[in-house]
Amino acid sequence: AIAAGGFHTCALNSSGNIECWGYNEDDQATPPAGTYTAIAAGGFHTCALDSSGNIECWGDNTTGRTDAPSGRHTAIASGGFHTCALDTAESIDCWGNNDRDQANPPTGNYTTITAGWQHTCALDSGGTIECWGDDTIGQTNSPTGNHTSITAGAFHTCALTTTRTANCWGNNENGQTNTPRR
Repeated sequence: AIAAGGFHTCALNSSGNIECWGYNEDDQATPPAGTYTAIAAGGFHTCALDSSGNIECWGDNTTGRTDAPSGRHTAIASGGFHTCALDTAESIDCWGNNDRDQANPPTGNYTTITAGWQHTCALDSGGTIECWGDDTIGQTNSPTGNHTSITAGAFHTCALTTTRTANCWGNNENGQTNTPRR
């Protein structure tokens, strides 16, 4: 696994240990020791799931972005200044900056989560997309229909439909939502 943050990158090596490089002013590229299964890098912080599903975060803790909840989790996604994770009951826990409601998740059962700079999106158990947070350029205005995977950029998001077509929405200043057609 590998995760690119705002100015740093972290990866899990074959032993499950974290290796990071890049900007490290706030210690976001100084990982703890241990064995991990997933990693997520934010603007100036990093979070990971250990082998038991517990969350550990490090780096800049402004607005509580490294104050992770306790309990077991199955997936994790970091945005610019917030992080969200799926717990074992398929509910979403979020922490950190919430000035655009990006850390104020909906209730329900979810299977996949992704985070942009100030928005977050998830797939529910039926494959429907739900997004929340900053919508100044349409980044939470998700398409309808069933989807199988989702990923967020800073100000846009893309999802793959069940028919393997890409849907993208949000900022299109550089053509990042102009999906190719087969």
